Amino acid sequence: MLIGVDAGCLGIKDKRLKVGVYQVAKNLLESLGKSDKKNRYLLYSFYPIEKAVMKSFGPSMKNVVVTPVRGWMKIWLPMRVRKDMPDVFLALSQAVPSYMPFRKKPYTIGFVYDLAFEKFPKMYPSSLSKLKRETLNAAESSDIILAISENSKKDLIKFYRTKSKKIQVSYPGVSKKFKSIGKKYKSKKPYFLFVGALKMTKNVPGILRAFFYFLEKAHLDFELYVVGVDKWFDNEIKHVSRYDKGNNIKFLGFVKEDKLASLYRGSTAFVSPSFYEGFGLPILEAMKSGVPVIGGKTGSTPEVLGNAGILVNPKDYKEIGEAMRDIVKNPRKRKSMIARGLKRTSKFAMDKFCEDVLNLINTRR
Repeated sequence: MLIGVDAGCLGIKDKRLKVGVYQVAKNLLESLGKSDKKNRYLLYSFYPIEKAVMKSFGPSMKNVVVTPVRGWMKIWLPMRVRKDMPDVFLALSQAVPSYMPFRKKPYTIGFVYDLAFEKFPKMYPSSLSKLKRETLNAAESSDIILAISENSKKDLIKFYRTKSKKIQVSYPGVSKKFKSIGKKYKSKKPYFLFVGALKMTKNVPGILRAFFYFLEKAHLDFELYVVGVDKWFDNEIKHVSRYDKGNNIKFLGFVKEDKLASLYRGSTAFVSPSFYEGFGLPILEAMKSGVPVIGGKTGSTPEVLGNAGILVNPKDYKEIGEAMRDIVKNPRKRKSMIARGLKRTSKFAMDKFCEDVLNLINTRR
């Protein structure tokens, strides 16, 4: 069969966008390239996908650049798909192209990652209407929806009244570079770590306040490393970070996977009490790296983290700070959390995610 793929998330020029959906799509296509020897794939993007990335996908995949960018999802991508007429279309970007011009639309598998914008609309001032419109269309136009958590499935049913039988849940995995054995980042001081986009739903100001509280109560010289891009920057971060009198907070920006893996392994704990996660890839990366995790009680974090970490109220910075102090003061508890985290990661594997996607593709035969 011929498989069309919305790979717009991979054809990018801004490295700050190499997070979340980019990582899931890249890892999935690498796995499909290795396991699927029968089908051919056309990867549609508005900018060329990097040659090294395309090489990692294997010979069954071809990049098709569709221009212009303006009107891509409504006009140019639908026209190109109509020309190629793939048997199956993978809507990897939580959006489905307009199929009105088609004589016959391909069997469409829609991917839905999260609906944070429905729960926290004020945190998406510039993109809310687009996200609502595209996600609703994806929910209605897809023949089957693949949600990456039970929480996202529940949100689809709640907000869009999507029928449960139309949604399949499958958990993604992460790069094999994230593992407990390997080089650890060398730092002069022990440090906590946050990894993620610096947007409002990630609660970075709350993490900063919790860290200040930890320093005050624990009387220990720690640092906080913040790894994340400023594409959707939460301006409150600037306000709160002004109180870092001891220069204990380090903003590292975008970090490549090799260095990121060593940063995970060298950290005392990973701290990410987000207001909402559709899945939370960094949580899984941290657990696989042998690092205890502090996560929020909301969204899909409890589903992913389970009993392997500490769940806190993301709105209570003191509770977050006490969790940080608890991990530092109780080495046995930290060791136990690491062991439970490593065990729990067996539930989340990209090979299984790939297998589920391939099974959905093959139902079209």
